[in-house]
Amino acid sequence: MFKKLKKLGISILTSLIIVTGVGQLSLIKADQTLPQLDLEAKSAIAIDAKTGQIIYAKDDKQTYPVASMSKLLTAYILLQAIHKGEVTWETKVTPTATEVDISNNTELTNVPLQEGHSYTIRQLYQAMLVGSANAATMLIGNAISGTQTKFIDKMRETAKSLGITDAKIYSANGLTAKYLGDEIYPNTDENAENEFSVRDMAIISQKLIKEYPEILETTKLTKIDFNDNGEITTVNNTNELLQDDSNLEIDGLKTGTSDAAGYCFASTTNKDGHRIITVIAGAKDNDARFDQTKNLLNYIYNNYDYLAISTNQALRQDAKVKYGKQSSVSAIIGNDLSLWVPKNTREKALQIKLTPKSSTIEAPIKQGETVGDYQITIAGNLGFVDGSTDLKTKAIAANSVEGINIFIKWWQMLTDAI
Repeated sequence: MFKKLKKLGISILTSLIIVTGVGQLSLIKADQTLPQLDLEAKSAIAIDAKTGQIIYAKDDKQTYPVASMSKLLTAYILLQAIHKGEVTWETKVTPTATEVDISNNTELTNVPLQEGHSYTIRQLYQAMLVGSANAATMLIGNAISGTQTKFIDKMRETAKSLGITDAKIYSANGLTAKYLGDEIYPNTDENAENEFSVRDMAIISQKLIKEYPEILETTKLTKIDFNDNGEITTVNNTNELLQDDSNLEIDGLKTGTSDAAGYCFASTTNKDGHRIITVIAGAKDNDARFDQTKNLLNYIYNNYDYLAISTNQALRQDAKVKYGKQSSVSAIIGNDLSLWVPKNTREKALQIKLTPKSSTIEAPIKQGETVGDYQITIAGNLGFVDGSTDLKTKAIAANSVEGINIFIKWWQMLTDAI
């Protein structure tokens, strides 16, 4: 069934009705009520990785402890620093005595670090994402900002730059503050933990995949060998769905577990070229976070169709033109679009509104010129992860419109003024 998604998208396009002036586009299909899904978790969200369209949401704006899912923000800051040339994959970092102690705490997920030894950013990055190594994550923060306190400040600034204003951030790795020893953030309660909403985590995950897709080359690894001067520690990925036989093709991203957070999981899958991100927070146990993720993905694939609209398809409306040999210009979308729409509904799945770039569009107009914006709203939609309620794209001229003779134009301008 999953392999039919592309065919489904094509069949949907054959049912599109083109209208001009009215500004609406409908999908006509048999009536069917979309079934409800109440996942067994405190909160959950599913979004399209490309557009940020929210496909499913449960309590998605409420902040909760997320434990090691916090490491995705650390990964984003690291990859940003590497691309800026501030650190390299071969940059070496030496742990503090506190970080060595944390790395050998058997209550926590770690790779063992030794005092006086140096480790490359690549080693630490892989240990952080594959094995959820907590002390290794702190070393990454040191490499970027010098101290844990300065790195937490950077995490907070970065979160705000991504539009995340409700998060509480106290550590690079998501540990409860009491485990951080003398590297605890100043004036922090020992029971404090990082808190994000699942929407926040979806934003971070989307930014990671869009800007630094190479992260998936690491998050898809089922295990790594951590080499400390010839002493090898084999680290298994905490993401058990990487080896699941359900054909969901999961290739990331990060688990998170603590007493306060419960069992959390940010996942991503790329089925038939359509990437989805899901985030589960507060599942009851380890199996539940993976089972609920599978339930959510299966729900989407069973109840939604992927609608792809390309620029060369006949989705167009007319905009009025002044001082042209034609009174209007046909406007088409400026780039390919993709949306998830409920299956089997007689509701108007899409509403499309053309807003001209100005109150008056004057000729001459060249083919391909931007003449306004299209605003596309999905019936019953949950909006987009950035807070917008619709999808916007440029409207471009499908054809050229020549201007009228200059003398005729002057006459029309004169009569308009009168």
